[in-house]
Order: sequence, then C-alpha cells, then structure tokens
Amino acid sequence: MVDALLLFGHVIGVVVLVAGIGLEVYSVAAASRATTVAELRLAVRPARVLPVMMPLATLLMTGCGLALVAHDPRFRFGDAWVVASIGIVVAISVVGGGFSGRPATRLLDAADAAPAGPLPPHLAALVHDPILLASARITAIAAVWAIWLMSVRPHAAGTMLSLGAAALLSLIAVAGALGRSVPIAGSDLEEAAPRVPSQS
Repeated sequence: MVDALLLFGHVIGVVVLVAGIGLEVYSVAAASRATTVAELRLAVRPARVLPVMMPLATLLMTGCGLALVAHDPRFRFGDAWVVASIGIVVAISVVGGGFSGRPATRLLDAADAAPAGPLPPHLAALVHDPILLASARITAIAAVWAIWLMSVRPHAAGTMLSLGAAALLSLIAVAGALGRSVPIAGSDLEEAAPRVPSQS
C-alpha cells in the first residue's frame, strides 16, 4: 500500500512537471510571435503559475521517488537509471531556477510595466533572449528523457547511450537558440511602427 501511494505521488509530480514545461514552452513560443504589448501579456500569462507548479512538481517527484527507491526492494540507489533520474531533477531545478528564472522574471516584469502599443525594442530583446529559449528546450528534452528512464529502467549501458542522445539533442537545441537573431533598435518591429512626418 505504501509503495502504491509513493508511486502515485511520484507520477503526479511527473505529470505536473510535464504540464509546467509545456506551459513554459508554449509561453516562450507565443511570446516570440508577439508584436504588441497586449499580445505579449496574453502569451506569458500561463507562465505566471510556474513559480508554484515547478517547486510542487519537484517536491512530489523527488520526495516520493526517493522514498519509493528506499522502500521498494526492486529499486536501488546504485542503479544507473536512478542516478541519472536524480541528476535530471537537479539539472531541471538549476536550469529552471538559475538560468531561465532571471530572464523570465525580467520579461514578466517588463511586460507588466510597458505601455500599450507596439513591442518596444528593449522588450523585444527580452522576448528573444536565447537563454530563455534554450532553457525551455533543454528542460523539455530532460523531461522526456526522465520519463523514458523511469519507463524502461535501462542498465548502465542503455543509460549512458540515452545520456549521449539527450546531450546531443540539447546541444542542437542550444545551437538553434543561440543562432536566433535578437531584434534591436532599427529592426522590423520599429520599422513597422507608424512614423511621424518631420516638421520643416
């Protein structure tokens, strides 16, 4: 009975984590298409629940998962997939809280403070911050890898091969994010704004 409850809590944590990552990816993608402050505020609205969802998911997933490994004789802390899963949780916490947390917070605050109208250049630069996009992609890859590990429970060789695949996909995701152009003053966003004729 205890194992079933721990497994249930662990699965709920995984579900909440995946939902949170989905909201993050959606918000980043929708924000990148915004051309006005109103559109940006609408795009990032789902991300406002992440400061509650992500810690809750980490608590349930990690707490119940570690308790399950300690209580169920079928699992051992020395298993490669268990070690990798713990590492993924730590990595997601670091990426989500350290790398993407500050750019995301700056973006949300700037979206609230900006006046209505076309997206100003400084806000467009925050929207297209490559760190924000890269972290969203990396956490999504890490979540899929964690679910695969918990489902398949591979031996050391399979875990290492999956680690290589996840690392390769993460490098590709980061390279794609860093290769994106960041709108600056004089960009298309500014050029799209109506110009006032000069008085001679």
